[in-house]
Amino acid sequence: MLSLRSLALVLVPAAPLTTQQSISVYISADMEGVAAISATDDPLGRRLMTAEVNAAIAGAFDAGATRVVVNDAHGGHNNLIQTDLDPRVTFLRGDLKPYGMMQGLDSTFTAVLFVGYHGKARSRGGFLAHTGSGRTADLRVNGTSIGEGGMNALYAAWYGVPVVFISGDSLAVSQLEALVPDVGSAVVKTGIWNRAVRSLTPDSARAAIRRGVTAALGRAPSVQPVAAPPFRVELSYTDALYADIAEGIPSVDRVDATTVGFTVDEYPAAYRMIRVLYKHLTQ
Repeated sequence: MLSLRSLALVLVPAAPLTTQQSISVYISADMEGVAAISATDDPLGRRLMTAEVNAAIAGAFDAGATRVVVNDAHGGHNNLIQTDLDPRVTFLRGDLKPYGMMQGLDSTFTAVLFVGYHGKARSRGGFLAHTGSGRTADLRVNGTSIGEGGMNALYAAWYGVPVVFISGDSLAVSQLEALVPDVGSAVVKTGIWNRAVRSLTPDSARAAIRRGVTAALGRAPSVQPVAAPPFRVELSYTDALYADIAEGIPSVDRVDATTVGFTVDEYPAAYRMIRVLYKHLTQ
């Protein structure tokens, strides 16, 4: 039996995804991990993000995808240039979504792709590293510290959908590999401290993403993260004031000066509360 206080890896025997009759792909797209971007207010940021998402879409259709859904998941969730997106996809846009970066995912999907991802909060050398918002110092689920990649991979695992590919900076990739060791990947940039990068050119990054997605969808996912319920979540803030506020939410308990926690039986409920705690509290 899995520990109630740890994440675990399990073998998932499966046929290669491309042998299935219908391949339905879900893409969660962030911006900080997009190649050549050294600030999220870069005037080319939206264009570069859209182009990398299109590369992932192309790779999915190269592998035989029959449906691709894209979730714009950075900042205000309104970044992708609608008129430039591959017309074969459906996309989600807008910030007030209860399940944020994973809105719309369910068990009907075959595979999940992460595009443009970054390292977790307080990652040394992680370009603009954070978890959900700048308020978060650390996020732990059943005792394991995770970032947005881990948080979202657990959401996918709840529905039995494997995360098969991630693109982004080197820390985003290595941190997800700790949970999903055989995940396909494309490292397109590396942080220099927290405000500068060493990056592939946009064209090279897009080519790597397209190839990587096609390859990832062409093999069977074997290892995915799971966590046994109940799910114990602890979120540490950068400022104790946020913990003071969060403690007033029913079911949220105070762990220490800057940390609050809660326990639930279903991961989607945990995910939704995490978003409230890091995103929707104000002072």
